[in-house]
Amino acid sequence: MITLKPITEDNFEEVLELRASEEFVATNAYSLSESYVDLKEAIENGEQYHKHCYSIPFAIAKDDTLVGFLKLGYEDGEDINAGGDIYWLSRFMIDEKHQGKGYGKAAMEVVIDFVKSKPHGYEVKYIYTSVVPNNHIATKLYERVGFVKTGNQLHGEDLMKLVI
Repeated sequence: MITLKPITEDNFEEVLELRASEEFVATNAYSLSESYVDLKEAIENGEQYHKHCYSIPFAIAKDDTLVGFLKLGYEDGEDINAGGDIYWLSRFMIDEKHQGKGYGKAAMEVVIDFVKSKPHGYEVKYIYTSVVPNNHIATKLYERVGFVKTGNQLHGEDLMKLVI
């Protein structure tokens, strides 16, 4: 069974060892550093953490084995004209040793269920993500779970959204 696990002292090193093509996704070390900076800035700016969790990192586990990593944030969606609060899937990777086993699709379904459960107490209409234009495998994965391209780009990547 695929589950999302918080990043802890016990699994931190294992998360850093997960690898995917850096052509398509930042390293997990970079992503975890981003999460730290986001949280630090939110605290310094006095923002309510429960309302603006910019990037919550999770390990993706198949039973007791870590197979991937993702970052999910709750935000206002203003920078992409989303028309309201959204969840932003800013990172998603399955380790190269575990690709092609269906874990990506299963993990996306867990993410969607997680968002539908209103983990921050707020209902949202959309999950957004972005994908490198020539990453056809990721694009197909997102489309299989219901994401559609918006026709817009952010930082050179194709924006995709899922209506919840």
